[in-house]
Amino acid sequence: MRHLRWTSTAIMLAGLGLTLPAPALAAAAQTADSTAQVLDTIQYAVLLDMNFGRVATSGNAGVVELNPASGTRTCDPTLVCVSGFNMSELRLTGSDANVQVNFDPAFTLTGPGDPIVAEPLFPGGPGAVISISGGQAVVYFGARLYINAGQAPGIYSGDFTVYLEYN
Repeated sequence: MRHLRWTSTAIMLAGLGLTLPAPALAAAAQTADSTAQVLDTIQYAVLLDMNFGRVATSGNAGVVELNPASGTRTCDPTLVCVSGFNMSELRLTGSDANVQVNFDPAFTLTGPGDPIVAEPLFPGGPGAVISISGGQAVVYFGARLYINAGQAPGIYSGDFTVYLEYN
């Protein structure tokens, strides 16, 4: 009788749209590999400071450009550029990987007269990606220097900032 009562309860539950719980199935386990690479901190050393050289002006404004892609210096016809010049040369060290190079859009040189504005130049522009290979890479920066009309003679200097990030 007990068996019949249980059966009738099961039939009644089925008639109401209810069912008994299904037996649990065994879960299958899967494994997957996982990897990570920890990179060295990017470091840099300044091998050569940027130097626009000597610039003579007759009181007119003008632009001096150090082009890092060609390694050349050009001066507006209103200026006379004399003596040597240097691009800024940086040695990057770190893990063999791609590095994104960014920099502020302008920097200022100060001296005895009005400040002189300069715009950094880097092959590929801001956001360019270079590769560190063999643990190092050498990069060159140039700039456009905007000499003011009536610029006071003297020595002008300033700093520019470079941001490096693995990409």
